[in-house]
Amino acid sequence: MMSDSSFDALLQGQPADERPPWAERDEEAIDAFYRLVCSRIERETRTLSRIEWDHYGSGYASFVDAWFYRDEPGFRLPPFKRLSLRKEFRYTGLAVLLCRMAPVFVFIEGEKSWHRQGGSGYLPSGSKVDQLRTDAVRELAAQVQGVLEAQGLTRLSRQQLDVPLPTGTQVPTMLDNGAYTRFDALFHWED
Repeated sequence: MMSDSSFDALLQGQPADERPPWAERDEEAIDAFYRLVCSRIERETRTLSRIEWDHYGSGYASFVDAWFYRDEPGFRLPPFKRLSLRKEFRYTGLAVLLCRMAPVFVFIEGEKSWHRQGGSGYLPSGSKVDQLRTDAVRELAAQVQGVLEAQGLTRLSRQQLDVPLPTGTQVPTMLDNGAYTRFDALFHWED
C-alpha cells in the first residue's frame, strides 16, 4: 500500500518511492523492468498479451497497459455482428496497469477485438479497478498478482485509489471525468 506521504510527494513532483528505478524517474529503466516482468507473467501463467508501451500512440501515459488473455473458452467472446466477411477475434482479459511513477499496479477486466483492418478495446478508468466479472479473469488475476508481488510491486485497490485529491489539484488526463482521485494521479493519459 502506498502511504499518504508517498502520494503527497507525487503531487509535489517528487519521486513516490525511494527504490530504483522509480527514485531516479528513469522511464527507460522502468519500462525495461516492466518488459522483464511482463515476459515472466506470460511464461509463468502461459498467457498471450497485447501491451501498450507507446503511450497509446501519442501524448503521455503514466502507466503501461498490459493486457493478458488465453485462447480458451473462458476468455473467448463471440465476434461482433457485422455485415462483413472478415475474421474477427474478440476476448476478455486481465488488464494490468503498471505505474511508471511508483512500483504499484491495478487490475481491470477489459475486452479487445481485432481483425486485419483494425480493432477496438477498453480504456482504463478508476471505476473499473477490481471489477473482475469473469471466473477466468479472476483466476488469472490471482496468478498474475503472485508474479508481480514477487517482483516487489504492490497492488492498489479501488478503495485505496478512490480518494479525492486536494481541492485545486489538476491532473492532465483524458481517462476519467469528475473530481480527480488518487487513481488519476497515478494512472493518467494526456493526448
